[in-house]
Amino acid sequence: MNEQHDRLMSYGYTANEAAELIAICSARHDYITRSDSKGIKLAASAAPFMHLKAAHTDFTAGSVVIGSGDELDAGTRNSLRAALMEMWPWRKGPFTLFGVYIDAEWRSNLKWDRVIPHITPLEHRHVLDIGSSSGYYMFRMVPHRPAVAIGVEPYINFYCQFSLLNRFAGIENIHTLPLRLEELPVSGKKFNTIFCMGILYHRRSPIDFLKQIKSMLTGKGELVLETMILEGEGHFTLTPVGRYAMMQNVYFIPTVPVLLSWLKTAGFVHARCVDVTPTTGNEQRRTPWVNTESLADFLDPGDNRKTIEGYQAPVRAVVIANN
Repeated sequence: MNEQHDRLMSYGYTANEAAELIAICSARHDYITRSDSKGIKLAASAAPFMHLKAAHTDFTAGSVVIGSGDELDAGTRNSLRAALMEMWPWRKGPFTLFGVYIDAEWRSNLKWDRVIPHITPLEHRHVLDIGSSSGYYMFRMVPHRPAVAIGVEPYINFYCQFSLLNRFAGIENIHTLPLRLEELPVSGKKFNTIFCMGILYHRRSPIDFLKQIKSMLTGKGELVLETMILEGEGHFTLTPVGRYAMMQNVYFIPTVPVLLSWLKTAGFVHARCVDVTPTTGNEQRRTPWVNTESLADFLDPGDNRKTIEGYQAPVRAVVIANN
């Protein structure tokens, strides 16, 4: 058996499951890097730097540090910065790579700091991160010593970002699969903790999605759910007409009581809301590392309590629930 196969089996996959997962991910990786025009461009940007290995890492502070500035000469660092810029948009961060600071659109450290005090300690746990983006949260998990953290991320830019970052960092027990959750092979593999942050409102059937997550948890597993909510204590759900904050694919935004009822219907127990925080320009904003509009563009210029469409401006909640 090859090293990947052995590692997947050590994470709890059967031999057949490991072989199927490797085959699917390898085929997708080959498509991204050899056939998809965006993937080919991203792979070309990353290629000159894939040999770099960081001598120093630090995943304990707000900015994930991979490599210190003195590990590269100035010319190589400038070339690396230009290549990283070509891999934008950098949504989740920040990162400091060999002295290059990536000021991502989201200051994801703020969300991490809101989440981490409330969850079951990650030591020795098997973790799934749905929509893992560049892997910021998985890198932040490393000091908490999970047995493994696996991300699923279908967007090519973000998959390629993580692939380069972890080539530098060389962390053996964190991985990103270039797949949607629905594309994962049917498996008996169960996770102790599943992170689902910023995903639920993009689902047409949120209860079915929550049931799918529940089926992937161990008997005493934990869901860490972060999503947009409506303020208020009533049982209401916003179904935007057209766009919400200029996003086309936002289907349901519930109040916290509705969100807790969805979790109960899906079979979760002990669901509790541990944080509610409005999204502000301190946390999400346009930076030189983002080539698209950001929060300020999504809000009513005359009233930042509303989106440009007239809905409540984004407010996010963190809910923890158990299997």
